[in-house]
Amino acid sequence: MLKHVGLILFSVLLLESLVLSAEPEVVKLAEGVYGFIGKEGAANSGFVVTEEGVIVIDTQGPKDLALRLKKKIRETTDKPILYVINTHFHGDHTYGNQYFKEAKEIIAHENTKKNLIEKDKENRDQFKRFFGEKSLEGFELTLPTKTIKDTFTLQAGGKTIKLAYLGKGHTDGDIIIYLPAERVIFGGDLLYKDRLPWLGDAYISEWIETLDKLKVFDAGIYVPGHGGVGDFDILLNLQHYLIDLQSEVKQYIKNGKTIDEMKKIGLSIMNGFHSMQRRHTESSQGGNRRRPLYFPHLLYHNKLQIIRLGHGQEDGGGLSVLH
Repeated sequence: MLKHVGLILFSVLLLESLVLSAEPEVVKLAEGVYGFIGKEGAANSGFVVTEEGVIVIDTQGPKDLALRLKKKIRETTDKPILYVINTHFHGDHTYGNQYFKEAKEIIAHENTKKNLIEKDKENRDQFKRFFGEKSLEGFELTLPTKTIKDTFTLQAGGKTIKLAYLGKGHTDGDIIIYLPAERVIFGGDLLYKDRLPWLGDAYISEWIETLDKLKVFDAGIYVPGHGGVGDFDILLNLQHYLIDLQSEVKQYIKNGKTIDEMKKIGLSIMNGFHSMQRRHTESSQGGNRRRPLYFPHLLYHNKLQIIRLGHGQEDGGGLSVLH
């Protein structure tokens, strides 16, 4: 057990330098539509340039990444920031809001605003565990100014941007951003690619159902909350992972396994991610050699999370894999 704890601490301590040292990449997805893609599994953002101004999707968390995002926007256009959209409440997607206060509105689901207020201390503590004790120096919590309950459509400078809450998933306030003409979806942390999802505030059964609802959108480009840009397979792969994970834990519970027994057995669904870790290790060179450290941390977190929730113990999201 001490070995596992040490691994987690080691991974978390190095995660700060890993994220902050890696320059995000700006990817043009369609005319006027850009992804700000974090390296090594860091958070993604996006921005849409219209004739009227810019809509920013998630503002990053660490100050330097939020300011890098703003710099990249300014290198792309001199048009003003019109709106900011927060896909959910986690700090790596919202704590950069303070650097985009000039926006007419900061838009989010009503539960995102509620969680930013009610889980403020917990959220800050979690953020500092990942990015370091000094990561919130000078931080000012900047809340959404407009909230939605289900759907909302922005018409700005010749662009149509649809916001939709499809149900609980990664949190209880995830929204997706859909550009129908461009067939682009920004999925926030409802979608992950080549990285384990964070389950600390998740609702797994509802998440699986929410991904089914996401399938009806006519999109060709999917931008996950973490990982590279991809296609429909991003959605399918994550959904299959969640289904398999849930099924395996249910079977263990049905067989009467205790939490301690499950810890010793492990979860076979994690094997694919261990293989992924090995591939990254073999292909890493130079500064990228730290990349695999993300995987053992999330592997261990998710294993304990699923084991605990599989026994009906509720977490921050109130999730149980048995329902």
